[in-house]
Formats: sequence, structure tokens, C-alpha cells
Amino acid sequence: MTTVGKEQKMDTPTRRILDTISSHLGDSLSINQLTETIKNTYGTAHYANIYRKLQELKKEGLLNLDPVGRSSIIKLNFQNYLLIDLLAEMEIEKKMESLKGRNDLLMLLTEMEKSLNDTCSIKSICAINPAKNIKLNRIEFLLLLRKTTHYLDETLKVCREMQKLQNKHNLRIDTLILDEDDFSDLARSNEINPLREALTKKTVYFCPQSFWNEIKRTAEETEIKTITTETQPASIPDSDLVYNLGRFGYKEFGLNIEQGKSYCIEYLTTALLLPEKARRHEAVPVILAKNTFKRNLLAFLSRKFGTAGRLLGILKILHGIKPTSKIDETIKILETFNIEEIRADERSILQKMRLYNAT
Repeated sequence: MTTVGKEQKMDTPTRRILDTISSHLGDSLSINQLTETIKNTYGTAHYANIYRKLQELKKEGLLNLDPVGRSSIIKLNFQNYLLIDLLAEMEIEKKMESLKGRNDLLMLLTEMEKSLNDTCSIKSICAINPAKNIKLNRIEFLLLLRKTTHYLDETLKVCREMQKLQNKHNLRIDTLILDEDDFSDLARSNEINPLREALTKKTVYFCPQSFWNEIKRTAEETEIKTITTETQPASIPDSDLVYNLGRFGYKEFGLNIEQGKSYCIEYLTTALLLPEKARRHEAVPVILAKNTFKRNLLAFLSRKFGTAGRLLGILKILHGIKPTSKIDETIKILETFNIEEIRADERSILQKMRLYNAT
């Protein structure tokens, strides 16, 4: 049976429909497209069955089917009070599936909840693409925190605890920590960023209702549009690097800037710091000095893609030239992971910053 007000377990078609729609927020999925997406993900789907189930969910007020020409566009109806509970039920079932037979992860999660038990600002915890990452002996978390004046302190505490768990369980753990403001900013952004990508691949492990209430709150302000592919900084085309450098105030001499895809400054910085981009390392202190950035996101990406040591070296010099609280806080976050600093050339950085009016 389906869904609302019934004791039975959520039926498979309902769960697959909700999972697919909720992973493609902002996409204008028709019934044909939804059927094809479910088929690609799960191996089987039939239009007639999907259509019939959609009509049930529409009747219950959980979905909107907006006619567009001869087709209908499917949207979650966040105005329905019970939708959040249904999405939470979906997440719990996904969690149980992902952890089936994984006693090692159950031990990790049990210890993690104990170690973070008194961190009252945590609203929810998601695992990002757990099936893929677990095969690689790693796990990636998204922690949503309540907005408090202790955002940095809570971030540092979580980082320290995650580092202890990583060392104990010999499992790579990368954790993206966002408070409500940063979460909302990234979810609504038109730039390519890790949160918009993570929303298509996440499974909520802790407090799914809180997570989906945050999505609802953000979606009521503006449309959230997820991204189904994951960015590899090393694969960002050179033309897009040039375009985004220009956006953030670093125009390379002799190069024409052509329209490209917009990436968040944290993705751009991570790409520029890769070893194969050595000639562009000098752009990093300039764009960080001239623009705002999200310290937790920058620290997360630098650890995930192996640029943290180089970033730490640049930030320490940048802090001496043009100190800001954001730079100081990012340094503190990186230092909780015992990052080995790669020293940068202070004289060269200062010259470049003066050239680009970034001091």
C-alpha cells in the first residue's frame, strides 16, 4: 500500500518515485522522463504503473502534476504537511538498505552519534553517495547545523571528532559542515557547487525531518535546482577557469574571456591549487583576498582533493598581508586535521596581490 496514515511499509514504486523526484529538485520531469530515470537507476519501470502511482500521490496531495502542452511536470507539494514525514520515511528506508550487512559502518555511526551527542546545533547528518564511497573505503558526510554564534567552535569540534574516528577505523572521512545560512545560499546559488551536487546523491542518516524541513524552507523562498553530475576540479576546462578567474577579479593578461560555466570560488580555488595547475597557484591569494568565500566548504574541498597543504601555506601568508577573520578561521579548521603545510613564496604573493590591487 502507499503512504499516508497507514502502518504498512512504503511500497517500492512510491519510494522510487519520491527518491527520483526529490533528487532532481528544479528539474521539469515529465512522466516519460521520470519513468526513464527510474528505469536507468533501478533497472525496471513501466509507464502505466508510474502513471497510476502518480495519480494516487496527486490525489493524496503529495505531488503536483502541472500540465505543459500534452505532458505534465511533476513537483513535490511542500504545502502538504505530511510530505516531510513521507520523505523522512523514504530516507530511513534508504539508510537501512545502505547499511545492510555493514557492521563496520554501524559501529562507526554508533560511535559518531555518541561523540557528537552534546553538539546541540546539529540538525541533520547525510551520507553523500554512500554506495560508491563505501566501496572506496571512504565516507562523505554533510552536516547541517543550526545558525548559532558558535558556528566556528562547533565546526572545530566536529572536525576533531571526525579525525579521531577516521584514525580509529582506518576509513577516510570527509565532512562538509554547513549552517542554515550557508546551506540556503549554496542550495539557491546559480553557480556549480558541491551542495547542489550532493543533494542528488545523499541519504539522510540522522534527523531526516529536519533536513527536509530545511529544504522546504529554502524551496519556498526560491527554486532549488540540483546537479546530477559531480565536479572533478582537475577536469574543469581551461576556458572555464579563465572565465571564472575573470569573474572573481583576476584577468590573465593576453587571454580573451569567453562565456563559460560559473563555478563557486571554492571549486575554482581547489582546481587552481592542483599540482598540474602550478602556474596558476599565484591567482589563489588574489581571488581569496578580493572575494568572500565559505571557509567550511573551502576546507572540505581542499582535503577531499588533496590541496589542503598548499592552501594552508597560502592562507598563512595571506593572513599576514591582509588578515581577515575568514582566513584565520579557515586556517584553524585545516590545522585540526594536522595538515602538513606546503610553504608558499611570500614575496611573489605580495607582488601579485599589488599588481591586482588585492592588498
